[in-house]
Amino acid sequence: MTLRNLTQYGPIEKTPMEINTDKKSVLKILHIGVHNSANLNAGDTLLFPIVRKLFDSLLGPFDWELKQAWEELTLSEVERVNAKFDGIVLGGGGLILSNQEGSDISNSGWQWNSTVKAVQSIEIPLIVFAIGYNRFRNQSDFSAVFSQHINNVIAKSSFFGLRNYGSISKLSDYVKTHNIKRQFCPTTVLWQLYPEFRKLAKEHDKLNVKNLAVNIAFDRSHLRFKGEMDEILIRISCAMKKAQTRGWKIVVVSHKTLDRGVESYLDSEKVDYDSVDLTEAGPNEIMRFYSQTDFVVGMRGHSQMIPFGLRRPIMSIISHDKMKYFLDDINRREWGVEINSHKIVEEIDSFLDDLEKNREVLRESIKDAQEFVWEETLSNMQEIGFKNFGIKSIKSEINGVDNE
Repeated sequence: MTLRNLTQYGPIEKTPMEINTDKKSVLKILHIGVHNSANLNAGDTLLFPIVRKLFDSLLGPFDWELKQAWEELTLSEVERVNAKFDGIVLGGGGLILSNQEGSDISNSGWQWNSTVKAVQSIEIPLIVFAIGYNRFRNQSDFSAVFSQHINNVIAKSSFFGLRNYGSISKLSDYVKTHNIKRQFCPTTVLWQLYPEFRKLAKEHDKLNVKNLAVNIAFDRSHLRFKGEMDEILIRISCAMKKAQTRGWKIVVVSHKTLDRGVESYLDSEKVDYDSVDLTEAGPNEIMRFYSQTDFVVGMRGHSQMIPFGLRRPIMSIISHDKMKYFLDDINRREWGVEINSHKIVEEIDSFLDDLEKNREVLRESIKDAQEFVWEETLSNMQEIGFKNFGIKSIKSEINGVDNE
């Protein structure tokens, strides 16, 4: 093996299922999601606390209670929630998916385990926030209950936000209304929410080093690679070897431990690399890692959105349409390459060439795209706050965040 160093984190520090319960005067919100990394995926470990951070920073603080999306929301629980809570936030994440391990889709056809009747019984504001249509290419269709359930969720929601226009387009095949808004994943606005990691990223940029993180997703490999895994991973490994010859330090970053499967291919091409396994890393460890990268080649959605949220250059290897949807929405389609492209080596090398020659120009392009995402998020949060909680304006102190 050519691996130099392996870094692993854990165990994950569990978040209490009730947060801020001592603050009797604040509004009480039920947050339905995949909490405490129930699916052992670093992207989701970070995502769900960030949802609450965004709401607390702009509209709160709130008194939160957490509920797993995979745990059934029963009629008796809806009765309790209606009586005790001021609202429900569902999301974010790629919840519109039918085959997630650990989830029971019999009631809804997707990852929110609730019956149609339970949804119809909700009487308080339901905010569906930054969820994604995560059906893979050529994956089997949703079950018959899905269309009925998702239509009832949209009808009940005071705000229904999908994280890209591609998800909105795909969901339109199942819904009767288009009362759906785009809300980018909140991991894309880490720059504004976390000044400590914004500072760390700025300090790192002054070093002018060349750290390249590569993430390859191995779950549902038959849908991602379509029988060409060896050929594709050899091409990617050749791209990493070429980057190494340009002076880039290669770091394999795994959001799930199985992502380390790329290491044997890197070994075969004699690539010298470090390995960082974020499977059981906490949110701060994940943000700290990505803050100190200079270029991220990623196959997972959050290996794209987290570094973007910290204004790191990204190149997406597109094995799932959601990667392309995000790049289309920020008008940066050139930051992605299809997984089966025979020009992956040339595409990554060309990006590196541009990055090395025009680093400040690229940083400005990332800044512009990331600020666009933030401004749209502010607009949506303003609407959510006013319509649901009578909050006339979002907090002024966050509006003045340093965007330089």
